[in-house]
Amino acid sequence: MCLGAKERAANERARRDYQYKLAKRKADWMQTLSLTKAEHVQYKQSINASNLALAGAYGEMESKHKELVGQVYQANEASWKEFLQKNTGGQLEASGRTGRSIQRTSKLDLADYLRQESRRAYQLTQATGKLSAAAAQAAGQARAEQMQMFANIAFEKHPDIAPPQPVMQNVGAGMFMDALKIATSVIAIPATGGSSLLLNALKNPE
Repeated sequence: MCLGAKERAANERARRDYQYKLAKRKADWMQTLSLTKAEHVQYKQSINASNLALAGAYGEMESKHKELVGQVYQANEASWKEFLQKNTGGQLEASGRTGRSIQRTSKLDLADYLRQESRRAYQLTQATGKLSAAAAQAAGQARAEQMQMFANIAFEKHPDIAPPQPVMQNVGAGMFMDALKIATSVIAIPATGGSSLLLNALKNPE
């Protein structure tokens, strides 16, 4: 029998269990760091994609605005040309007729032309406002998405709490107790043998 064997075995089990917990904690932390790095890379890629999408939306809206402005300019040119060719006051003045009624007719024709131009300008302003609102909405949505992306990686991660060190059993005390048990057993052997001899002598007193 090895003195203190039970305590040594218990200490070895506790040491191995402690080493296993430390190794598992380290492995879990390394995996967490790896996943965190991947999340940061994904965050940067998502931000770039969001900015590109927003830039594309801005570009599309700017293109629509330029197209609307071009349409208004073309309509204005066509209206001006038509006004010069068909206005009644101008035709009458060109024929040599004058007078207040002719001037009044020319003014009415010009007012009608200007009213059309004003209407187109108003429509362009309305369309520009809608485009601006759509751009603001796209920017707000992109900002909200980016804030949510940031929230997913904003909190700093920490490893789990280290496991407590095991409480080892006292091998010396165990050895002492084992030695005491052995000594007690050894002492009890002759005592038991002597008692048997005494009983035999009492039974057979010859």
